[in-house]
Amino acid sequence: MWGGLRDGGFDGQITLIGSEGELPYERPHLSKGYLMGTVPRSRIGLRPAAQYRDFGIDLMLGHRVVDLGLEHRAVVIENGDTVAWDRLCIATGSDARRLPELPDAIYLRELPEAESLRMLIDRGGGLDIIGAGFIGCEVAAVARQKGGEVHVHEALAQPLLRVLGPELGAYLADVHRSHGVELQLNVTSAPRSERPTLVGVGSVPRTELAERAGLEVDRGVVVDERGGTSAPDVFAAGDVTRFFSPLYDAHIRVEHFQTAQRQGYAVGVAIAGDTELPPDEVPWFWSDQYDLNLQYAGAGLPWDRTITRGQFGKPPFTVFYMQSSKLIAVAGINDHHHVARARRVMAARKTVTEQQLADPGFDLRRVLA
Repeated sequence: MWGGLRDGGFDGQITLIGSEGELPYERPHLSKGYLMGTVPRSRIGLRPAAQYRDFGIDLMLGHRVVDLGLEHRAVVIENGDTVAWDRLCIATGSDARRLPELPDAIYLRELPEAESLRMLIDRGGGLDIIGAGFIGCEVAAVARQKGGEVHVHEALAQPLLRVLGPELGAYLADVHRSHGVELQLNVTSAPRSERPTLVGVGSVPRTELAERAGLEVDRGVVVDERGGTSAPDVFAAGDVTRFFSPLYDAHIRVEHFQTAQRQGYAVGVAIAGDTELPPDEVPWFWSDQYDLNLQYAGAGLPWDRTITRGQFGKPPFTVFYMQSSKLIAVAGINDHHHVARARRVMAARKTVTEQQLADPGFDLRRVLA
């Protein structure tokens, strides 16, 4: 966010307050390369440490804010200190959804949790995973590649069902089973196991500060297309928000890293005084599982039809999601080019026919011409 502020021409004081003692880092690595050991800790930082000094960013790491201080325009730190502000941006992110019936469960959201989980996996032995979403599937893949016994328990009929649908979800289920994962679907209650248990059943936005301050909250801090909240001079960015998307003409909440990063930058530019609306953004994320790279672009909205380019189940292939003959999302397996081009088509609000989507010989960039 502060990058947008500086690029937008703001030359005043910027203070970054965070409860973690680490410099900001890229969380997607925690369940992917960092957990696997292919991405070292030195490479997960969001920016080099020197940049914070070069751009004049005051860091207050390891400090938890307990009150936004809207009345006096000064946030209150847990130790009682206050930090005055003229404009405030809430970027508290999300927390892992907890299962109170499993008090000893493991969760993966922050770097220390990733370090503990990596040591657990490296020691070998069994691991139970509750939830076959992105965290659960990625951790299962890492653990199996390191030789661990893995049992995954999912409440729905297929992994990632709500986002990818039954066909692509079933394909991923087969992939995991072929690699030795014991996958149980349609599970109705959390299993009791002697093995360590990782819970990956989604996230919840950290809206407590916003709620106490009286800001509008609806499954996230409600913001407009520039990140403005219901209070003057108070903004919010990232996966704590439910932001208005002109592209979808609705408030949406996106939990993935790149959307949070780009929205944060756009909000910073807006705080600096830029009155132009940011460009339409189609949410995008990726997931690495074994030798497969899954990429998805879209907002997880309902669809009524899918179209496949390539041979389904034989990577590379891509699935397009349609609603009333309109392209609203795309998912590709080892097929990032088609995902990237379809994403540009959706952002540009261009019309593409089902025949063009299904035809491997049709270059989607022609639609943008």
